[in-house]
Amino acid sequence: MNARRFVCIILGLWLGASLFMTFVAVMNFRMVNEVLANPQPELAAYLKILGPDRMRLLFRHEAAEVNRALFNYWGLAQIGFSVFTFGLLLFATKEGKAVLGVGLALILVVCIMQFAITPGIIGYGRGLDFLPLDQELALRKRVGALHSTYSSLEVVKLLGLLGLMVVFLRERPLRKN
Repeated sequence: MNARRFVCIILGLWLGASLFMTFVAVMNFRMVNEVLANPQPELAAYLKILGPDRMRLLFRHEAAEVNRALFNYWGLAQIGFSVFTFGLLLFATKEGKAVLGVGLALILVVCIMQFAITPGIIGYGRGLDFLPLDQELALRKRVGALHSTYSSLEVVKLLGLLGLMVVFLRERPLRKN
């Protein structure tokens, strides 16, 4: 297989998985309201005992824990994607320094996301799961800032992936012998 095509496949998989992870994170929290709005008969009994507010709190905690685990593992997978992609760019293509620079930047971005941002979101976020919304406002702002930073870096990463895909999808002129 042509190395350029293989790079495009890897970039496409990484891009698609990134978009899927965003969808999953949003849907995990949306499902809390859907489950509570239309509970199964078995759940309705617990809902009567605990009440909708406590059940919502428990379900939101569960959704948050699932998202925390998924994003932690996804971050590790992204480090693998980024290192593998950089290796392909370095050893399997003849692209210049700019493309290699984007590849290195992707490694840096996903490492910052995984090792500097995600642990804070997990740790501080876990401390907020069972508190009323009007408590720990400073901590909530800190978690919000971490989420915003993560999202901004995610956009940077996606733009880097799209930029690389444009480079590798454009038609290359044939070499003259």
